[in-house]
Amino acid sequence: MSPLARTSPASLRLALRRTPKQVRGFGLHPLKEHAAHHNMPFTYDNRRKFAVRYAGAAATFFAIPFVAVAYQLRKSGGAA
Repeated sequence: MSPLARTSPASLRLALRRTPKQVRGFGLHPLKEHAAHHNMPFTYDNRRKFAVRYAGAAATFFAIPFVAVAYQLRKSGGAA
């Protein structure tokens, strides 16, 4: 027998009373600046500038482990 079938109707009513009620929203996107395709925390109106900055950040973050390995090898006197 399932645990739900073993519970009494009174305890089910009590559990339903304790559940939080959903709040009705006023609309999906009430303000224009929150419309679709405006969900980034930055602007990328100038696509070339955005691409250069993105590529620079990606290259920097990709290079950090290699720079750290080279530094550790040089510090320990290993071959680099």
